[in-house]
Amino acid sequence: MKDDPTITAIREARHKISASVNHDPRKLVAHYRELQERHRERLVSRPTAGVERQDEHVPNAKQS
Repeated sequence: MKDDPTITAIREARHKISASVNHDPRKLVAHYRELQERHRERLVSRPTAGVERQDEHVPNAKQS
């Protein structure tokens, strides 16, 4: 497989971020969650598969 410079750059960035928290998975998750909170306006919400939202009507759904 041929090296893709974009993929290489993404992997390098991810490695630097991981190294900044000493490759600690808990700290890495905390880092990404903090970024999410800081930049909430950039997030896009989509319904989770298999979970019906209260304001949605799902055709042919079983009524309980």
